[in-house]
Amino acid sequence: MAEALARFIDRYTLEYVWTYPHPIERVWHAIVEPAAFSVWFIPGRLEAKAGGRYWFGDDGFQGAVQASEPPGLLRLADDKQGQVFQYGLSAVAGGTRMQFIHSFPRDGVPQPDPWVARMSDEQRRDLGCEAPGSYPPWRPGAMGGFHAMFDALADHLDGVEPGSRLPATTISAFVHRWATWSGGMDDFTPEEKARRAEVFRSLRDRERWMELIALYRDHVAATLPPA
Repeated sequence: MAEALARFIDRYTLEYVWTYPHPIERVWHAIVEPAAFSVWFIPGRLEAKAGGRYWFGDDGFQGAVQASEPPGLLRLADDKQGQVFQYGLSAVAGGTRMQFIHSFPRDGVPQPDPWVARMSDEQRRDLGCEAPGSYPPWRPGAMGGFHAMFDALADHLDGVEPGSRLPATTISAFVHRWATWSGGMDDFTPEEKARRAEVFRSLRDRERWMELIALYRDHVAATLPPA
């Protein structure tokens, strides 16, 4: 579980801390093995050794492995934007404490992102983007995404489907009724039924992400260190 919302170590360094009731070797395996992290994160490849490489998603997110000391330390450096991502694992009573550090270039210049450039002004505001085509390093959309990702890791470690333990809401209840509606469901193929269930999970995940974005927008406003 999360110890708290992510905190600023300084203006360009964020820390996320989770404690999982699982042995450190199991948590390490879930982080570095592609068959495992593709379940709670995204598909990809990772050479978990110093000097290795990683490729996530469509290979647009890739970089170098700066350090790998199993089962306690993994540090990744992004090729394009100079960001660094570090997992630090330590055994604690009853499980494993994970400290995830996200560091940004310290020149203070928002990083360009073509995906953001295609968004509407409203979408950019929702995600905490300051200008078309750029992200501030402390964007609430990314912070909420990391938070949700580490919750999904908890689900994976516990052996349940990531996102399946999210608390119900009025919207999720409506979507669930739509996804499992019996009237006419017998006319659907197994593939169509599976697709409806997939859409339900996706919508609930998106709803949770928007909840976290709102939390982190307020959190950043209250705790962002001055320039």
